[in-house]
Amino acid sequence: MIFALYNENQKPGQGTERHFGVLHPNGSNIYPIDLSGKTAESDYPPIVKPASNGRLWCVAVYGTKSATVLAAAVSYAISQGNSTCDMIRSRVACFKPASLTNHASYAFSSYWAQFWASGATFAFNGLAVLTSTDPSYGACKFPSVNP
Repeated sequence: MIFALYNENQKPGQGTERHFGVLHPNGSNIYPIDLSGKTAESDYPPIVKPASNGRLWCVAVYGTKSATVLAAAVSYAISQGNSTCDMIRSRVACFKPASLTNHASYAFSSYWAQFWASGATFAFNGLAVLTSTDPSYGACKFPSVNP
């Protein structure tokens, strides 16, 4: 359990995998917390709302080793219907850049935005992560969730 308190700065992979701890590897606090429980809640600074206004997007993990596995996950998202992937069809706003990873990000975010309320997950077997950074660009607006 103590291991989970520390940021794992030597762990490979996504930054989110390395930065879930509450202490730096040297033991100093990342957040102003008191693990003894003696500090009153009112003594902490207010939490600043992120620029995303609380919205989250589900995007593909960059560097996925298997294009076949990623394509299968995109096919699953598309197969759920409800126009999940209309915007990544040829000659539509989100088609370009025409890359599997970009199309997967749109498909994953669209699928999750449509089905999260009914219990859908965003992970796609480790092929996707949540981000508070809007991946939209130009006329291509990625669907998001505001949990």
